[in-house]
This record gives sequence, C-alpha cells and structure tokens, in this order.
Amino acid sequence: MKGLKLATAVVACGLFFAPPVLASAAEASRAAEDPGAYAELVALLEREISAQLTRHLQEKGRLRQVTVSVAMDPQKRRMVVDFGPGYLPGNDQNFGELFLVPLAADLRHYSDQAGLGILDVEFLFQGKPMEVHFPEDHPAPKAAKSRSAHTQALVSSSHGYIALHPSRAWEFQRPAPLGLQEDVLSPAYGDELQGLLEQRSGLVVHRARSRSTDPHPESGQPWEHMSARYHLKALLPERADIWNELPNSADSDREVKEDIRARPNYANHLGVDVMLSLHTNGNPAPSVRGAEVYHHRAKPEDKALGDSILCGMRELIHAQPGYKNYPVRAESAADGHGENRIGKMPSVIVETAYHSNPDDVAALQDPVFRSASMKGVEKGYRLWASGKTCEPLALHPVPDTDVPIQAARDIELGYAGNPQYPLSVELSLATCSEAGACTPWATTFDDPAKPLTINLACNGPSPGVARWSVVLRDADGVATTPVEFTQACVRA
Repeated sequence: MKGLKLATAVVACGLFFAPPVLASAAEASRAAEDPGAYAELVALLEREISAQLTRHLQEKGRLRQVTVSVAMDPQKRRMVVDFGPGYLPGNDQNFGELFLVPLAADLRHYSDQAGLGILDVEFLFQGKPMEVHFPEDHPAPKAAKSRSAHTQALVSSSHGYIALHPSRAWEFQRPAPLGLQEDVLSPAYGDELQGLLEQRSGLVVHRARSRSTDPHPESGQPWEHMSARYHLKALLPERADIWNELPNSADSDREVKEDIRARPNYANHLGVDVMLSLHTNGNPAPSVRGAEVYHHRAKPEDKALGDSILCGMRELIHAQPGYKNYPVRAESAADGHGENRIGKMPSVIVETAYHSNPDDVAALQDPVFRSASMKGVEKGYRLWASGKTCEPLALHPVPDTDVPIQAARDIELGYAGNPQYPLSVELSLATCSEAGACTPWATTFDDPAKPLTINLACNGPSPGVARWSVVLRDADGVATTPVEFTQACVRA
C-alpha cells in the first residue's frame, strides 16, 4: 500500500504530543480540545489526503481537484473523511477499495503516532456513505441462522498470480519488500485453519484457492500460486458472474478487482455460514507490525466476531515462548474490503502480521506462530458462534486447607476462561516446613464435564505445612498466573 507522506503532520503533532512516546488517551483528548492544535492537524491531513487522491485520479487518467474535509472524535476513536464532488468510485472501481483501504490504514497509523489511536476511519462522499449512493450494491446481509447451527465455512487465503491487461503478463498481487511473498505464504495458514475448524468447530471447510501443485495451463505457474479467480473459473466455468464480473473494463488491474469479488461471490454461491479471509499486511513504515482484524461497516454485527478472533489470537500467541509481547489489536476495525461487504454471511479479514516488518516476517515463517495464530482464529470464531465471551484463563483463589495426618482431602479448583482440553494442574513447592517431606506433582484432566478435583494427602506421622503454587495449563500451552495456597497437616 502507498504511504501517506505525513512526516510534517507528525512533526506538527509533536508540538502538543510528546514524541516519540505516544500520548495517553487523556492527553490526546486534551490536545484535540485545543482549537489551534486541532485545526492545524486537520488542515495537514486534508492537504495530504487531497494530494494522495489527486495522484490516484491522475493515474486513472482523470484530471480534477476534489475538496476533502476531515473531522475527528478522539473520544470515540473515529475519523470521518468527506470527499466533495468529483470522486465517487462505483462498482467498476470496486468502490475505491484499492485506494481507500490503504489510505485508511495510513490514517490509523499516523493517528497512532500522534497519540490519538483512531480505530474507525469512515469515508463519506458529498456527506453520504457509499451505500447511500449505491444501495443495490450494498445489500443488507441475509438473516443469519443460529450460530449454533453453523455447518460450513469458506477460508480464503490471500491473493495469488493475476493477469494484467492488455499484456497478459502474470504477476503476484502483493509486494515482498523483505522477501516474503504473501501470495505463497498465506495458503499454509489456510491449511492450518482449515484443519482446526474441521476438528474443533466441526465445520465443513471450503477453500477459495486451489492447493494443487499441477501447472495452471495459461500461466504455467502452480495452481496453488494462482488467484481464486482462476480456480473458480476452472471449478465453475458456467458461472462467469462469480469470477468475471468486469469483462468490459479497460483497467489493467481488472482481474485484481474480479479476484476480490470472486471470493465472497463463491461464499454466497456455497451458502456458507462464515467467511474467514487470511492475509498479511504491509506498510511503508517498517515499524508498523502486529495482528489486526477488519469487518465491514455496513455489517456491524460482524464486529463481535472480529473482536472475539483478536481475543483468541492474543491468548494463543502470547502463550508461546518468545511471543508474549506480540502486538495484537484490542478491537477489530471497520473498513471497506469487498470480501466483507459482498459476503452475505458473517465475514472478517484477519491480517496476521506485517510482511513489511522484519520481526513479523520472522514470526510468519515460524510454525509455532502459525499454529498459535490460527488456533486463536478458530477459538475466537468458536466462542463467538457458541455465544461465549472470550476471556483470559485464570484460576480462582484456592482456600488454605487443613488435612488430618494419615488422611487425604479432595478440593475442587475453579477457573475462568475457555481452555482447550486436556488440562494439566501443576503444583510446585513454594515452601515446606520439613525439608524433603513435600513433593511437587501434576495431574491431567480429560473430561470438560467433570470438575477439576485434586487430592491433598498427609502421609507423614507429624504435623507440617506446605505452601503450594498451582498453575492450570491447557492443551495449547495457555497457562494461568500461579495461585498460592497452604496445606497444613494437622492432628485430627
């Protein structure tokens, strides 16, 4: 995506935000209330967005000047960009997705640098959202069936080779600034997610791209490297409405736009219950990194799905050694991706990491990270589908317990969260009143329907006290913070 040249804006922000440390929400709010500072920032943003739009239109052969106005609400973490007459991208331009989505990402990034932390960037056209101008192309999603009745999913993994017009030259859709090609990498993440959805969520999973290594006849490239558009053309040759929506377009990237549409068109054709799109992200600023999820503003019910997926990813990724501080957004963001708009079912885009950041590139090539991130996506979906709240795994406090000498006592452990069974309960020793008399131990629980009951025994002949530290760990490596309690061996 193209970088928004806002170095001057960031410098100006330094007049009222403290660089390079981001301002707190309270500081950002106070700064935004300063009329002079707010007006200066807005004016800079308006000039830069206008310049970006002018260059974009010139690339399309359109010479025109379009007014741009910006308004921000730091309390709601929201920015509204309103384009005046002269720019209203329609269906043949994918509603401006290839320009507006990268622009929104840049605006979020620079708002982060300025300390505002804008999450929601909405674009208006002469004061109205896109769906008001094109209601026929922004239909309300169909009434969702009960989430508990979900049976099918479509997993769409990234982009792939595309033919440019009129040369018919074949190119990958995504850049690889650090040598990592998203178009080739993401299908392996799709394989991981497919297996998890089948095994843990019990879904039938369809794929938008082929996983065959046979050569694609026209390009000579392996089928697994081709975009969904060509796989669906081969799979459903009679359904050109799915993969060839813009046959009369003269744009060189016509098939790029058709590929974007083909994936949700296929999901609608199959009638799946959920569509999960997997990508890696990119930004001209190499410092930008982390996991993000996007839903479509016209489908606000999908935000809960996106938030749950981010929660699951955060839990699973942070549980792995070396990834405790990996950045994962707190909330999914609204954006104008066609994959989410056209799909009539709940559908979100998962941006697992940034292929433009060296630390993220290393993570993306790590099977541990791949497994953890996709387990998080599946878990977030499963909890959302079952109506459960995603929450951290935590042991309830364990009461201090007296046990008679030469006897034993069962105690039940309670916990919050949604662990993956089997679970292990691990007791390590904090202190023991008699050296060598207390032995660390662990036990495993396989049945989610049964309580976690551990047996505390006092087998020695004399009174004594042990201070235990107990940890609950699930099958995916997610562990609770240790909880301590005392076991006293007493005379009856």
